[in-house]
Order: sequence, then structure tokens, then C-alpha cells
Amino acid sequence: MKFTKYLLIATALIPFTLSAPSSADTPTITYSQGQYLAQAPDWSRITWDNLPPLQQAGYLSIPENLISVFGYDPSRSWSAGQKVDSVVMLGDADDAFKMSNFSLKSISALVVPTKELTLKDFGLMQWQTPASLVKAIPNLGNLSVKQVPPIAALLSRNGVQSRQRISQILRSNPQAANLALGKLDLSKYAIESVPELTKTPLNKFKSWQQSYITQVPGLNQVPFSKMPQPIDSDLGVVGVASTVFGSSEHGEARVGANYFISGSVKRGDTTTPVACSSGKECSYLELGDFAGSKGALYGKRWASGSSQQVKGGYGFLAAVNGGLEPTGRLVYGSGFKVALTGVNESTGTADFGLFFRICARPPFMPKTCTPYFIGPVPWIGVKENNLVIVGTGQ
Repeated sequence: MKFTKYLLIATALIPFTLSAPSSADTPTITYSQGQYLAQAPDWSRITWDNLPPLQQAGYLSIPENLISVFGYDPSRSWSAGQKVDSVVMLGDADDAFKMSNFSLKSISALVVPTKELTLKDFGLMQWQTPASLVKAIPNLGNLSVKQVPPIAALLSRNGVQSRQRISQILRSNPQAANLALGKLDLSKYAIESVPELTKTPLNKFKSWQQSYITQVPGLNQVPFSKMPQPIDSDLGVVGVASTVFGSSEHGEARVGANYFISGSVKRGDTTTPVACSSGKECSYLELGDFAGSKGALYGKRWASGSSQQVKGGYGFLAAVNGGLEPTGRLVYGSGFKVALTGVNESTGTADFGLFFRICARPPFMPKTCTPYFIGPVPWIGVKENNLVIVGTGQ
């Protein structure tokens, strides 16, 4: 069965119109190497919450008849100026950061809650059912109904009155077992009203993948360096930002992909260099290398994602956004792609942005991801003769 023709997406592939925050808005650490300086991200202070807002609007729409393929609904829309943590779902970036290994308790050990939490604060509770909760927290099945107030209220509203254990009721009343807790006013129930809830890893809950990051209390405040799979905070591979070339530059047939470090990301989540198309606009940042002309990065080009779109994504979600993403690199892993978003020859500066994607791992099927098209999120810029972090491309 072919799915791609059923996937609808719209996002504005136009010049970025919002003013980009300066690098001072992103926590950085200054490194020096001889005469060169680098502004590197301080991942111990960068969180989902303090990333700059998205610069473009977009949406993904999955038809009802295909949602069962995913096991949840990854559809969503977003606006320019919206925060990333309200757009990215847990399933999108779980391979990169393993956020689903967190429990509310382990998050609270890193980020102290600012208020008494209710079940409403834990967004994924709205689509949990008595059956899914017992599957996630097996010990609940051994408790009587009255020991778990929200389950008791839900069953009572549907005419189920019993002093039996929860597991017994669910076996004898499968219809009640699949009632959604979202039918209740969850703000009336403390987070502790479901025993062991806070100790349970997020990935034990039904359709955890469709929870936005902001729907998990405290998660958007956790530094990227403290994720279950922390982001690589080392400088890694760096080059010298030698010269920026503006929109008057065009692709040349003689300048092949081996001259570029920017490109596309497909299955395997590695950067595949892609040359600018001959005759088409191609602004870029030319790199130097510490080793001089003999260095691997000497003369290489990082093309602008504002002028070059490349094929990206894999699986049937690869058709989203026309199958295109801005050219760029996986500098810090697969959680997001870094793209050059603009150059200014007169000031000798280059701007960068982060782009995110939507991923799903349907049951019994390989992982599938859209191209990196959600963005840009303004990132740390560079000046000529400063260092630029290029990473390994993975």
C-alpha cells in the first residue's frame, strides 16, 4: 500500500521574515585556539524552553484512515513565533535524546516543580484509559477502585460501581476499560492520585509519542546536557569561517558535491553533501582549516539553506513538504539540522538556524521521518576569521 499521496503538508518556503535574535540570546561558551575564537553552545544552560521561537508557520495533516498505521496521530500545525517545545512531540526526537526514558520523578530531580501538579498538567493523561494505565503501571490492577480516585470517578460516571480490584472490573467490563480519562476534569486530581504514576517512564504510557514536550511537566526546563541521552557538548570538528559569499554566487557544474559539507539527511541520519545546482543562486560560507591548504576542510563550502533546498527524510513521511529540506548539516546529532540561513558580505557574517522534523515508528515497520522543515530557530552566527563548529555530520 502506498501512503505518500495521502500526506498533506504546507509550509512557507519563503525568505525568513522575522528578525533573528543575536547570538547573545543563546547561552554560549567562548573558546580560543591561537588567533581564532569560537562561540559554542553552552548545553548545560540551553533547554527546549529557552530556544528562540520558530520563524515560519506550517502544518502536517494525516488522514483518519492512516492514523492507525502510526498508532497515534502525529498531525499538528504551528505559527511563526511559536515556541519549539509546543511543536515537537516526544516521538519526533526520542532517538536523539531518549526523553521517553524520563519519569516525572526523574525530571523533578533535575527541575524542581514550581507548583503542585494535577493530572491535567501531565498532558498525555487525557488519552489514557483504565486499561492503558494498568498496562503502564501493573500494580494498579491489584488495587481496589476507590484507591485510585480518577479511575473510580470515571467508572462511576459510566454506571460501574464495585469494590473489586481494578483488574477484575476491567476484565468483566471491557467497555469501561477503554474510557478516556480526558472525560474527567483532570485539574481536580493531584498527580499522586494515581499511585506510582510519577515513577513510571513516559514510554510506558499509551501513545506517549504524541505528547508535546511542553505537556510533560518540567521537561522543557531540562538542559540538553542532562537528557537521558545527552547532546554531545564537545566542540567536535571545527573549521575556520574564511569568507562569506552572497546571493550573486551561483552553482557551477565544475564544483561538485565533494566541495561541499552541507547537504541532505536521509535514512541512517548522516549528512550527504549536495552541490549547488548549476546556474542557480548559491550563497555560501567558505571554510579554512587549521592545517592550511592541506587540511580536510580547506576550501569546502557550506551552502545557504535559504537558496538551496535538497531531498530529505525517509520512509513514507519523506514525501512531506515536497520531500525537501534546507541544505545543512547534523552538527549536534539527529535532533535537529543546522542550516546557514543568510550571509552578509559587507559585515563578513553568517547566520544559522535550526530545523526540526517529525518522526514516527509505526508498529512492525521501520522508522519514518519527514525532511527537516520545521524552522528556522535562530542559532549562533559566526564572523569571518572565527571558528565554526561543523561536527561530524551525524
